[in-house]
Amino acid sequence: MLIGIIGAGLAGLTAGHKLVKAGHDVIVFEKSRGFGGRLATRYAGENHEIKFDHGIPHLSADRPLFRGFIQELEEKGIVEYWTDSFNYWDGQMIHTKHPNIIGKKYYKATDGMNQVGRYLSRWLEVRTNEKVIGFTYLGNKRRNKKPWMLNFEDSSTVEVDAVIVATPAVQAYGLIENAQDETVVRNVIRRIDTISYENAYSVMLTYNKAETPEWNGITCKDEPIRWIGNENKKRDNGEKLTLVLHSESNYAVKNINTPHEDVIQELAGSLRKIVGDWAGRFDEAQAHYWRYVQPRTFFEESFVITGPEDAPLMLTGDYLGGKGTESAYESGYKLAEKLIENRK
Repeated sequence: MLIGIIGAGLAGLTAGHKLVKAGHDVIVFEKSRGFGGRLATRYAGENHEIKFDHGIPHLSADRPLFRGFIQELEEKGIVEYWTDSFNYWDGQMIHTKHPNIIGKKYYKATDGMNQVGRYLSRWLEVRTNEKVIGFTYLGNKRRNKKPWMLNFEDSSTVEVDAVIVATPAVQAYGLIENAQDETVVRNVIRRIDTISYENAYSVMLTYNKAETPEWNGITCKDEPIRWIGNENKKRDNGEKLTLVLHSESNYAVKNINTPHEDVIQELAGSLRKIVGDWAGRFDEAQAHYWRYVQPRTFFEESFVITGPEDAPLMLTGDYLGGKGTESAYESGYKLAEKLIENRK
């Protein structure tokens, strides 16, 4: 059985990783040049020696399944324990601990958060820069063909036996809306249309001459900035100080068309207010806009399977069984588990 997975984020890679280990043939198609979704690391410096985790800054677990995955990553040396608390800016001053977050374990990626995606992609065929724009269910019309045809932006096609859509809900809606046979998917598309996402800017700042602050990270209240991450507390970034800022969603939405240079200056101004004037004297800066940070609502079930039993169309992602990183992993894992069980 050849399974085509659309999207190489955490959910898609997790499902693919588990399915391949169980003996299934899997191809993952990713529209971007990299994979891992928000498990992302941006490089800087002449030799790419500086790393910024500009997507998901750290990992933590509330449920046993994801806790087990973090332990697996820890055993492989991909992550390590970081802290049980971050500093908190209440709008007036910085506190050493967040008053509403107690006793949680946070893990940092030792060589960049993108290494999590690289680990999951081992043994997987991942085709990057290949954008699926829709799919066709051939059904009884097929002759010596597989039941599903994936349609790509360059007009090429690939035939598969089953399809897993592992994109953010908004993108999944667009793909399903472009399906050539809507009878298979009509019971899903109305529900997906109810899911919306928070957005965010991430700003990466480099200081050639600045002391590394003692704090690992600061969560912020009532600011355009939601998170301030100290990358030098994760790994050796040489002699330069590197910080990552994440904006609030409302700020990102209002400034989606604002030039990145202006966004950098505005968020750096807020940073100065929080940690001191020195923070405004950065030497290099980059910005990135994230459209799908975290879903605002979610489906109760961990995955969706629809269509014929021998040619299913499936959904997995961070909006299934909860919302966020932990849900994305569990969604992909549980979907693969169900497929493996069905094929026994």
